[in-house]
Amino acid sequence: MPPKPEITREQVMEAALALVRERGIEAVNARSVAKRLGCSTQPLFRLYENMEALKADLRRTMDGVYDLFMNARMKPENRLLTQGMAYVEFARTEKEVFRALFLVRNMAGSSLGDIARAEWNRETIENAKRVTGLPEEGATALFLNFWLYSHGIASQILSNEIDLPQKKAEELLRKAFEAFLTQERKERN
Repeated sequence: MPPKPEITREQVMEAALALVRERGIEAVNARSVAKRLGCSTQPLFRLYENMEALKADLRRTMDGVYDLFMNARMKPENRLLTQGMAYVEFARTEKEVFRALFLVRNMAGSSLGDIARAEWNRETIENAKRVTGLPEEGATALFLNFWLYSHGIASQILSNEIDLPQKKAEELLRKAFEAFLTQERKERN
């Protein structure tokens, strides 16, 4: 009898990510991943010490999906505006991945200052400084206001509370960006 093919971490991540996309992060457990792979749970625990380790790897995989999506859509002419638009689009197209990354207590205990200081947001804030001419404090305030507004739209779309076509969402985001920018400029003068 030929040996069974060995299950790889990549295959486990593909199966786990597919489960998230289909049924949400709550559906990911050893049995559901093993069933998806057509094997017992034993191969999973040869690769991962426990489910926490598997889920940590899954988190990195979902972060990679998000990063690829966002990086393909953000433009240096105005990274903050295009980031907000991409964020809303990500919520619309990758609902369960968005939910797992941004709505499942992953930022518990974080402050707005923590979010502004986070490495992954610094490039956008620096770009906002260059694009708008605002000083650090103003660009940070603009980023936080716009991020909170974008997150609100994305969350409403995700929860199916509002029917908001992407073009209309982009129009709202543009107007909000300009309003927040105008407010920051007034406060700085």
